[in-house]
Amino acid sequence: MRHSLTGSILSHRDLGDAQFEMTVLAPAIAHDARPGQFVQALYGGPVGPTMRRPFSVFHTDPDAGTLGIVYVARGAFTIGMSALRVGAQLSLVGPLGNSFEPDPSPNVLHLLVAGGVGAPPLYFLAREMVAAGHDPAAICVINGARSRDLLVASREFERLGIGLRETTDDGSSGRQGTVTDELRDQIAAAGPCSVYACGPTPMLKAVGSLCVEAGVPCRVSLETVMPCGLGVCMGCVIKLRNEAEPEGYTLVRSCHEGPIFDASEVIW
Repeated sequence: MRHSLTGSILSHRDLGDAQFEMTVLAPAIAHDARPGQFVQALYGGPVGPTMRRPFSVFHTDPDAGTLGIVYVARGAFTIGMSALRVGAQLSLVGPLGNSFEPDPSPNVLHLLVAGGVGAPPLYFLAREMVAAGHDPAAICVINGARSRDLLVASREFERLGIGLRETTDDGSSGRQGTVTDELRDQIAAAGPCSVYACGPTPMLKAVGSLCVEAGVPCRVSLETVMPCGLGVCMGCVIKLRNEAEPEGYTLVRSCHEGPIFDASEVIW
């Protein structure tokens, strides 16, 4: 169920390297949010931004009524948000979109592939899977970025006790290369596996293509521009393959039908 509310900021931590973690009191959203869903946020009243921005849910505590988001302050909206203090109010609409669902097949290796700020929803997924009793040894995160300082949530993934493989373009942390380099090796070494990915579109296209070629199930969370997040403005439309249509595709809204799709259906 979607909710619109104003919540107090309970904590706002500077994680370094322009990364911030914010915890907000938002009981209704915290109760209903699932991994992969997002909220549309706005702050500042009449002198603040005029358009909401989407943020993936990083974690929730339904008992405490809180949710967390992690973001990188690199644009006007997020730089302004980074200045908000504990006690400030944040307007939220959510949870929005669909969610990641773990592959129920037995003895499957769950490969979570994150690129930069694509890590938060995958951390939420991993955390929920561990809490639900999934074997941590059957969950592996491939966390990639251009350099060490741009990796997001690696410490949080480590605390879950699951597998973690880091890749950086410059070799400053983990394997030098891309997430697809590591994913290719993981798929080759594993038995049955399923992939869940979130990150920049070029990364998702490469991950999706690799999985389709290897015959591995893959769900991708698209980082499209979502002006409204409610399925009204049509600003986040993408193409999905549909042989029944004359054009061979169907137009869908990332914020409403997605943001998570089967990689084999997405026309990049």
